[in-house]
Amino acid sequence: MTSTPPAASMAQIAEEWDSYQEVPAIDEAYAEALGDQFAGQFSGATPRYLEDLAARLGWNPHTRVLDAGCGTGGLTAALSARTGCTAVGLDASPAAVRVARTRLADRPEADRVTYAVGDMGDPALPPGSFDAVLAIGSGYWSDPATTVGHWRTLLRGERPAVVVVISRILRPQTPYDVELTLQEGLFAPHPDWEAALRAAGFEIEVRDLTEPDAQCVERLYAALASRLPALRAQLGDAPGERYLAEVQVLRDEHRAGRMRRTEIVARLGGQP
Repeated sequence: MTSTPPAASMAQIAEEWDSYQEVPAIDEAYAEALGDQFAGQFSGATPRYLEDLAARLGWNPHTRVLDAGCGTGGLTAALSARTGCTAVGLDASPAAVRVARTRLADRPEADRVTYAVGDMGDPALPPGSFDAVLAIGSGYWSDPATTVGHWRTLLRGERPAVVVVISRILRPQTPYDVELTLQEGLFAPHPDWEAALRAAGFEIEVRDLTEPDAQCVERLYAALASRLPALRAQLGDAPGERYLAEVQVLRDEHRAGRMRRTEIVARLGGQP
């Protein structure tokens, strides 16, 4: 199991992703490939997927969800828009949270969504204040064993849930992978969320989302590739090409059959 990256690495990650905020070509590509995310957030989740997830778990306007590692907050807002739930997005990047707040301001779900800067692995939030914790594509930079313990204190109700959606590449991570993707734990060895959740007393159900994720990544790569001149103009030549290369890694690993996308739904108490 990987450990949480050191502070310098986390600062590098935040700086890298902050550079992608409010880039029109990236936003346009995500809107074309995935739907209403309202921000260029590096995730293969779609609003339709969030709607299906909420229906399976019974999330409704009375549900309060923590989106742990929310990035620029597009998924947080999309979840609330489609379910009516109250949602709190938490991310370590102040720049990403500023973007999330700005883009939320004119949306109809603005009264149900808030964003905060904080550590998703150790949220400084009141105990027993959420019905669910959702982490989509953010489980690479947090140690599962300690994180799950903190999340459990946040949960309330008869059947609270933790949902972790994570991609895994089935080959060892190389120095080039680290340099390019800045996603420790995406490549083997992987953070063992399943074992950590079971050890904390959760009952878990695992679903394979690899096929729909591959389709999303193909659409996203095509949308970004068609905008490469704009990416170069808006990010700079090298950063623009690097962003496209990051998504190409995922596309190529899917095509080689080495990428797995996993949904882990963990519940406490009672019956589903």
